[in-house]
Amino acid sequence: MNKKEPPKSSKDTSRLWNKRTHDFLLEIRPFIGYALQSAALTIVLLMLAGSYFYTRILSEAPAGFPFRELAALVLLPCLALSPIRTYLKEADLIYMVPMEAEMSAYMQKAASRAFWTQSLALLAVWTAAWPMYAVAAEENRTSFIVILLVLAALKKVLLVSRWQELKWTEHRYTLAWSALRWLIAGGLTYLLLLLPLWTGAFVVSTALLLIFGVLHWIDKKSIHWPRLIDTEKKHRAFIFRLLNQFIDVSEVQSRPRPMPAPMKLLRLLGGFRFDSQDTYRYMYTLVWLRSEWFGITLRLTVLGTVLISFSRGILMTSFLFILFTGLLAIQLKELQKAYRHSDWSFIYPLPADLRIQSAHSVRFRIYSACTTVLTIPAFWALPHPLYAPVLFIVGWGVSYLYGKIKRKH
Repeated sequence: MNKKEPPKSSKDTSRLWNKRTHDFLLEIRPFIGYALQSAALTIVLLMLAGSYFYTRILSEAPAGFPFRELAALVLLPCLALSPIRTYLKEADLIYMVPMEAEMSAYMQKAASRAFWTQSLALLAVWTAAWPMYAVAAEENRTSFIVILLVLAALKKVLLVSRWQELKWTEHRYTLAWSALRWLIAGGLTYLLLLLPLWTGAFVVSTALLLIFGVLHWIDKKSIHWPRLIDTEKKHRAFIFRLLNQFIDVSEVQSRPRPMPAPMKLLRLLGGFRFDSQDTYRYMYTLVWLRSEWFGITLRLTVLGTVLISFSRGILMTSFLFILFTGLLAIQLKELQKAYRHSDWSFIYPLPADLRIQSAHSVRFRIYSACTTVLTIPAFWALPHPLYAPVLFIVGWGVSYLYGKIKRKH
């Protein structure tokens, strides 16, 4: 059996870091593609909804609205949460601990990667929060760059603090250190955004220099290997659990859970399950309730209802209504493809066309219910309530045209 050789120089440890990073990315890459496909629609809709409400808040907020405080609150998690991936494994307790003095390049790579990736996230969050600060402070673009540089310095100091926290062995000390890190992040961010630009930048920069000096003074040279390995396990488990929300990940051993369907809804859509005429209708209702189509239908309906409720004017309301009814029609159209190639369809003593008729029936009832729900807020969002029934008919026209186009192809 070949024995694993430990790295013998900083160059070797740097190469080991690159290899482990590359191996982890290769491991999760297949899941990321499927996760993005599953979540793309929800992400786009949430971005549209968020930008719409964000614009309304910026333009319609009353005088004295706490934009600066809200911007600081948005920035706080991005600053205080400072994970550092090390990709360490339990076997490293045997091979790496004896070489601890030569692992500095490896740990520097971990800290550097954490800083640059989290700085990019900080840039994105600050870009999103900047309009709130600009409205409240009436500052120019120079303030965007100045505050961003100070925030990046704050992020660097907080990462150094996090690295010191990972070296503590006492649990109570780590909890106190973590709480202090959150307080420092929140307090300095609040001062930076609340005070005048250059005053806030000077105060926060001075505080960061003092904190950095204290961190350097209390720096522990030794590495708490079990803590780093345990933290890495938690980071890895979190990523795989997140991916498991969109696609089954073999790494996550989740316990099978029963998914009972609501009986009243099942009876309403699927009919009586022991009646031969309701066989496929009952089956397609269960397919819808127990698959991702149920979640997609529910999210589209709820999000569309909320957006239409807050929209004003015939153009915006009509656009949102047609958009969400069209998306619902596209998603529900796929329902009838389930079990279309099943051999059991030719074995059951049932009419040959019963399956497709039942699928259309279930789709018709679900789409009718969702379209009705979307029509309700249109009664007060449109200039005249009588426009709402017209939109309802238009929604059905969208579904009908989509069905005709699909049948031609």
